[in-house]
Amino acid sequence: MEELRSTDILDKEIQDDARKKAEKILRNADAQCQTILAEVDSRLLDAKNERQQYFEQKAAQVKKELDSSVPLQKSRFLVSYISSSVALAINDYLKTLSQEQRFALVAKMLARFDSIVNGKTFNAKVYGFSADFVKNAVSEKIQLKNCEQIEFEKSGEVGIEGIEIHEGAIFEAEDKTVKIRLTLEELISELIEKYRNELAVTLFGGRIPE
Repeated sequence: MEELRSTDILDKEIQDDARKKAEKILRNADAQCQTILAEVDSRLLDAKNERQQYFEQKAAQVKKELDSSVPLQKSRFLVSYISSSVALAINDYLKTLSQEQRFALVAKMLARFDSIVNGKTFNAKVYGFSADFVKNAVSEKIQLKNCEQIEFEKSGEVGIEGIEIHEGAIFEAEDKTVKIRLTLEELISELIEKYRNELAVTLFGGRIPE
């Protein structure tokens, strides 16, 4: 009987000891959980602050880039607007001229080639204008072997926005050393590039828009 009582006491002591250890483990685990949760909250807050700072910096950078690009975009738009307006004005003027008068305009560019056309034979590709008319018009200055009528799309010339009339003659020496473009596209491009400001002032009544 004494032995049973001793065994009960021992079992109770073992259980008490186990319970105390379990409680200690649970307390430690709870404390660790609280520490981990606190660290997680802290890290989440740090991460949130970092992302917020990052996006604020990116937003500031984008704003700065936009602010700096606006004057450039405005300048580009103004140049484009002036060029388009000048081209439209030229287009309206060209419509008032006969085809012969328009060819006379581009033929003036031939003078710059006087020193290199002598002694050479050329082949010509003509669009818009009459091939026979061009052949006769340049016969005193250019010796032609062939004069071919082509479509503008096959000329290799690039159309100018606002210009509806496509006319020109392209002369190439048989030895491939000289190519002469007497085209409205060539002439108008040079005019817009060289006299943009003067044409714009005339077009806008003495004041370029801002």
